[in-house]
Amino acid sequence: MTLAFRPPTQRVDTQASSLAMPDQRLTAPFHDPAAPGVRAPHKTLCVRAAVLGLPLLATLALGTAALTLFTADGRLSLAEGAVVIFSVLALYWVVLSVATATLGLFWRPTPISRAPHGLSTAILLPMYGEPARATISEAVTLLAGLTRAATAHRFSLHILSDTRCDLAAQTEATLAREVALRHPALLITYRRRAMNTDFKSGNIRDWVRASGAAYPAMLVLDADSVMTPASVILMADALTADPDCALIQSVPRVLPGTTLWQRLQSFASEVYGPTLARGFALWSGPTGTYLGHNALIRTAAFATCAGLPHLSGPAPRGGVILSHDFVEAALLARAGWTVRILPEAVGSYEDTPATLPGYIRRDTRWCQGNMQHLRILGGPGLRGLSRFHLAQGAMAYLSSVWWLLLLALWALPGAWPGGASPSHALLAWVVALLLLAPKLIGIAAHLARHGTARPVTFALWALAEISLSVLLAPALMVHQVRAVLRTVIGVNGGWSPHNATHPCPRTLARFHTPETLLGLALLSLALHGALTLWLLPIAVSLSVAIALSWLVQRDVSRLPNALSPAAKIGLVRPLQVQRHP
Repeated sequence: MTLAFRPPTQRVDTQASSLAMPDQRLTAPFHDPAAPGVRAPHKTLCVRAAVLGLPLLATLALGTAALTLFTADGRLSLAEGAVVIFSVLALYWVVLSVATATLGLFWRPTPISRAPHGLSTAILLPMYGEPARATISEAVTLLAGLTRAATAHRFSLHILSDTRCDLAAQTEATLAREVALRHPALLITYRRRAMNTDFKSGNIRDWVRASGAAYPAMLVLDADSVMTPASVILMADALTADPDCALIQSVPRVLPGTTLWQRLQSFASEVYGPTLARGFALWSGPTGTYLGHNALIRTAAFATCAGLPHLSGPAPRGGVILSHDFVEAALLARAGWTVRILPEAVGSYEDTPATLPGYIRRDTRWCQGNMQHLRILGGPGLRGLSRFHLAQGAMAYLSSVWWLLLLALWALPGAWPGGASPSHALLAWVVALLLLAPKLIGIAAHLARHGTARPVTFALWALAEISLSVLLAPALMVHQVRAVLRTVIGVNGGWSPHNATHPCPRTLARFHTPETLLGLALLSLALHGALTLWLLPIAVSLSVAIALSWLVQRDVSRLPNALSPAAKIGLVRPLQVQRHP
């Protein structure tokens, strides 16, 4: 049964609020008559060509150099030829990250004027079994801050529950009712769907159809989203000032959390992330992408252009499009609207799973959704850059396949006649430098912009993040390859609620069995002299994956933190709602 709640002082004409949101045809072009049909300016096109083209030239040059090194003795083994091919396939995306981070050094904020006319914006909070008190409190805090702010924009909160547990849903509805009655100036509604059709994208779509016409814009959150009123108002001003734009995406950073894994993710997003995001915003221009949350969307454009059909065939390759956000952005751009990234909206945050297994489970679901993008790439009418974004999402996981194949080639007994040469070591060092370059650029940019009051603490956290990310990279690669293979053979992972529990050692051992066994096998090859020595660290890191996973889920909330992004931007304490048993 669908539950609905609205304070008695709030009245909405449901007939006038309904809005059609038809399925889009992925096999035919579409143009929205209301869309301006703008194209990227010449300057943006030149920057884009340079950022996308130079990595291709650099990768081909690196492949040619490797080929020259391998054929210095007048012959080319099968393994060496395969290494060159897989290196070119894998390294393009690495060099692209370096180019994007470098471009981000040249980004400067664009002044955004305060909108003279207010925009009625619905804040949408989809829920799927998350802790009700914390989730609703954060959203209500944002709404309260926006209501108090000196702005012409108007905001309301819509809690859209897909929670399957009746008791948990009852708690959500009770909390929403109490906080709305306690704060009558805040416009809050709650509804729960009887069936969670199409998961989050279906949840948003049902709201658009039922109530979207009453709100020119919607701010889509995740249950773990945290945003500052100042950033939301800045996004509303930007959307009001740009009638060509249908979607403005902020760049969410990761909240510090309490575990070592969360702290490392937060450090990376705060130090490396902004430079990459700024570079991405510059070269994507008016054809950006959508991350599914912390974004402001023009409701009518979204309803007209972004209704997602089911893909033909069963899940995981068909059925519901799980990674809906990239596809929705591509459909908006196809229809003639612009989609923009707004790095100026700095007060945008999200949480991250507290443990490595939790992170990997979420990543596995994303892999399944991103692999579906390969079926959409050839759709007629899509912008070239939208196709690239879709391919980039799939390659985020397919590249792990290339890396694993590279490792297998290095490890195969007899693959390298005469053993590994200095040329092989040189290639390995070049690859390692390219992998670290975006992090080093991010550190330099962060220190140049913000400095640090705790240089020793900052250096220790940077060293810890780089060291642990290097140690954990092989394990993450194995799980991504496993996720790709599961999708290819048709194993459907579905959509499961976030699990915040900390696995016990026995559960960790069971979860990390694949990479542990692979690491032990590589160590066995090393003992028999059939493994090049520079692959030994990878074998060791795979073998100790269980210990590393246990380490990064430890509570480190008492350790000094080099960064405190929430404090710097002035996040306020969430409004408290009454506790219930």
